[in-house]
Amino acid sequence: MTPQRPEDVTPEWLTAALQRSAPGLEVVDVVVETVRHATNLNGTIRIRHDGGDAFPNRLFVKLPPLDPERRARLDWATMGRRECRFYRELAPELDVQTPQVFVANIDDESGEFCLVMECVGDGSTQLPDVVAGLPAHRVAVGLEALAALHARFESATERERSAPWLGPSGRTSDYGARLLRAGIDRDPVLPRAFVAIAERYIVDRDLLQDAWDVGPTTILHGDVHIGNVFLDADDGLGFFDWGLMAVGSAMRDVSYAIAMLLSPEDRREHEESLLRGYLDRRNVLGAAALTFEDAWFSHRLQVAYCVVASCQSIALPDVVTAGRRAFADEFVRRASAAVADLDAFGALDEFSRR
Repeated sequence: MTPQRPEDVTPEWLTAALQRSAPGLEVVDVVVETVRHATNLNGTIRIRHDGGDAFPNRLFVKLPPLDPERRARLDWATMGRRECRFYRELAPELDVQTPQVFVANIDDESGEFCLVMECVGDGSTQLPDVVAGLPAHRVAVGLEALAALHARFESATERERSAPWLGPSGRTSDYGARLLRAGIDRDPVLPRAFVAIAERYIVDRDLLQDAWDVGPTTILHGDVHIGNVFLDADDGLGFFDWGLMAVGSAMRDVSYAIAMLLSPEDRREHEESLLRGYLDRRNVLGAAALTFEDAWFSHRLQVAYCVVASCQSIALPDVVTAGRRAFADEFVRRASAAVADLDAFGALDEFSRR
């Protein structure tokens, strides 16, 4: 039976679940270290096993949320199923750095899933400072990796062959619009540029979705912000949390990464060169031609998505940890700066007149 909580991960269950990735390994003991109720139910566990130093003693567990309403919403969005399938079917053959996943179990009928993976931030990997952001050279490496992902899956035939279960981002949910409305009404001092984009999205989601569909279509990570990347010892950049991966415009990943991985100050200094570097890498890989002028206009359109992605950050409950509050505040700061600096509202107006 699939665990419902990290506390349900027993030595017997984990030993059986690990047989595909670590045949013969026996888990002797499991101790739950942390439990976090976020978008999903997450936890870290410490284990004793007979695998020696070749297998980690600390693991990260990801499960569906316990709250029935949230669970139903995520099941509708198929986030857990997409992420499990990504790690099982796509990640092993991609030139993109991801965490090592040992268990990716999924029940398509019930929507239950269980991911057990390495704890990113242990050993040779580190988590970035979410407030300071990443240096530009790290973001450049990440954009090169995204260029490889995008170039490979620009072919609809290749997407159907490799990931027939993956479709476009849905347009039917009003979840983001409802949270934006609640957050705006609660916080009267949100930056003007942020509020303008949010209000536009609330009344005309289809316009923004049409704008975000412009450009070469491919498979996206879909959520490349500072909380979903990790650093390795060789100046590389890895990606985790693939639950929002979808088929869409390549520029969605690029603009979101540039806006949300860098501090606003560093973005202003480096975003043009980062975008040109991404385009150069696409050309080397033989991807569909994309001029800088077209990419820059798309970039101005795509950064508006950062506002929508901030919907949970402006609708936090009153009681949250200091770390989560700092993350949310920085998320909104970056989104606000990007849409103001790039005049995303003006770009949307221009797009609507074309």
